[in-house]
Amino acid sequence: MGSRGSFLESGGFRVPAKWHTVDYVEGIKVLAPKDSKASKSLPDRSNTPGTSYLKLNTDNVFSQLRVFGDNRLPIYDIDYGMHQGKKTLHVHYYLNGNRNGKTIVLHKEDELYKKYKSLFKGVKI
Repeated sequence: MGSRGSFLESGGFRVPAKWHTVDYVEGIKVLAPKDSKASKSLPDRSNTPGTSYLKLNTDNVFSQLRVFGDNRLPIYDIDYGMHQGKKTLHVHYYLNGNRNGKTIVLHKEDELYKKYKSLFKGVKI
């Protein structure tokens, strides 16, 4: 697993991992930072092509899912948090590893919601 913005040695760079796996939910790694004072955002790169990482709040409520492509760059995030002054479940898409600025609020009828709804523990929409 890569640390924020870098790959582990097996990915071509010698950078210590800043994250560790604390659980698995439906085969997806639940990550937490090794340093509790470090950035809480999930890694920008994955050492495993086509994987996903999940982050839960301290009370085990869904916080974020980051889905990576075969190039180990993020494709999209699904976040549960504040967006335009309201707590929502929403998606941020990426282009070449950078968020494209477009945010879409998810609804129960959306395909991404249906695909991942079992991960959205504690989410109210």
